[in-house]
Amino acid sequence: MFRRTVRLTFAILVVALLLDSPPGAHAGPAPARPTDEALGAMQRGDFKTAVDELNPLAAKGDPNAQFMLGMLYDAGNGVAQDRAVAASWYRKAAKQKHLLAQTYLGALYYSGDGVKQDYAEAARWLRAPADGGIDMAQFYLGAMYARGAGVEVDHSAAIGWLSKAAAQRNTRAMGMVATELFSRSHDDQDLVDAYMWSHLAAELDPIQATTSARAVIERYCSSDQKKKAKKAMAEWKRQWSSSGL
Repeated sequence: MFRRTVRLTFAILVVALLLDSPPGAHAGPAPARPTDEALGAMQRGDFKTAVDELNPLAAKGDPNAQFMLGMLYDAGNGVAQDRAVAASWYRKAAKQKHLLAQTYLGALYYSGDGVKQDYAEAARWLRAPADGGIDMAQFYLGAMYARGAGVEVDHSAAIGWLSKAAAQRNTRAMGMVATELFSRSHDDQDLVDAYMWSHLAAELDPIQATTSARAVIERYCSSDQKKKAKKAMAEWKRQWSSSGL
């Protein structure tokens, strides 16, 4: 079981970039949005003002406001923490196809926080944001395929989704896909990739460094496989650096 954490700064960033809007939707400066004042307050740490700004907007059906208000209840910022209320706001936004709201609602169903745990319902909500490229959704969906939680066990699908999340520097996905690849190890490339992801996860995440299977994986890799893996690691780091990840 994975412990779900609310990454408020991540959510602020993605809302600010209008992740749910198609790329190139705006030429030049982005137009003002109803939630801009609340977003600014959240960035300043003034969560009480953010709640006051968001409440009327959310009540009128603004999906960004509903999602942001859900985040505040989820984390207990500016309001008493209440994940059942968070889930209700996420659901309102999710029904309007807000990808991040769908992601966080799916995560609540996965963990059983604020709602009755339901893996099938989690998978239902996570599918669209995973298809839309949100690494958190891809990680959870990959984990569910690996375990057979809410979906049929499908290790190829698990590796596919976890690899997509790992490529976005999701360290939990790196650790899990390394284990999946090592367990499968159909060919030379599986071991190279398992070595690569397990070592990247440990380098980038102190928690993964304590739980990674990299030491075991390393023992099964030839010197040539290790060399290939280290070259691939350097390439991923270059790509992430150039893209700002």
